[in-house]
Amino acid sequence: MSQPLDRFRTRREQLLAGVYTRLRDLGIEAVFGVLVPYYDFYGAIPDGLTGLSVRDAAATGRMQVTVLAARRDGDTWVRDTDLEYDLDSDFVFEVSTLEGRGDGPGDPPAIWAPRRLVRAEEAVVDAIRLWHGYRDTLRASPPAADPARRRTELTRQVDARRTAAAAARVRLAADPTAVPPQQREALARHLGELDHAQLCFHFPRDRFGRYAKAAVVALTGYEAGLSKRGPWLAVRADGDELAVSVEALIGANQDHRWDQLPWLWSTTHRDATPERRWQVPDADTARPIADLLDQHALADALIRCGVEVDTDLAALLDGYPISYEYARYTDTWVKTLYEQLRNCAPWRLATAYQVWRQERQAARRPVTEPIALFGLKGLNQSTKPMVALYAPDGSPRLTMAWSGSNARLPRALWECPADLSAALLTSA
Repeated sequence: MSQPLDRFRTRREQLLAGVYTRLRDLGIEAVFGVLVPYYDFYGAIPDGLTGLSVRDAAATGRMQVTVLAARRDGDTWVRDTDLEYDLDSDFVFEVSTLEGRGDGPGDPPAIWAPRRLVRAEEAVVDAIRLWHGYRDTLRASPPAADPARRRTELTRQVDARRTAAAAARVRLAADPTAVPPQQREALARHLGELDHAQLCFHFPRDRFGRYAKAAVVALTGYEAGLSKRGPWLAVRADGDELAVSVEALIGANQDHRWDQLPWLWSTTHRDATPERRWQVPDADTARPIADLLDQHALADALIRCGVEVDTDLAALLDGYPISYEYARYTDTWVKTLYEQLRNCAPWRLATAYQVWRQERQAARRPVTEPIALFGLKGLNQSTKPMVALYAPDGSPRLTMAWSGSNARLPRALWECPADLSAALLTSA
């Protein structure tokens, strides 16, 4: 089917000639032709609309400029009919930035791209200049690696863990009436099997080696639905002491959930092998990857473990913005990515995803979406950028996902285990 004709094509090309010349003089290539479909809250642009198109240096997005009739309303230019692009009266330039994949009307689908009206050629050229070089101009520097400092931090944490385990201070404050009557026997058994030393050793720590104040560790649930609030045997820090109680928690939302890793807290699983605990037979097998992570060679560590990353995360690992719209968050996102992934055990990701998948299937929940590991911070909105894991075919892939859900893959499944870190320090 032929493309609909733009009856103002020749006139548009004439009116855009000045912008084209200015961009060419700046070394920015612009092409006149039919525009890629896009839309905003007014609707989609007409089929066959023509204008100038400029691709960015990485060919991941484009800016498009056309002209249309408009009238002045105070200090702004407006269109009487928002979806018409005639030139029967005074004209202004319409500038749109297109990024991402299309999900709107049309075939191929249009991209959401708010339209901005400007009067001066200089304003159009300035907008394109800022956008065209933004990836290099706004590139962030990944944090510098400091292996010696990292080793000092890990040593401080491991020493604190060993000290706490040697003189375990655990206060039992679990109320049996907080669980269903048929689960009270199980609660009593779990409390009797509680390994105080292991609990104190593995409880989350801050970078100074102290118990993480805000952390809550969910040990096991009692007829608690995966995504529903229900009773869990939980642990919190109270100064230098750990308090064990029953809390109403949503299991799927917990960063620290150990029901799939009972050797972290139960005496009945003390004989768990390194292969089961760490997914490697010994510390020396993990050492090359741990060394790469300490050197902030995250991409190399992920590749060595067969972990892929999507385009957005690959850009952030190199310090580049993922888009013009979100470029101002690049520093925050790059810093967060490096802070979080340096604690990752990438060889564990495939197993971690399978554990999560089996758990979801047992609960008859869908497993078609990636599961979040952590948020990238910075945005104050309901839908936030997350680093998520996806491995439907067994090959792990980290992807940048936008989600309003609080569900998380428990950190104990994908981070470097505390006892493995201790073994790495001891054998170094």
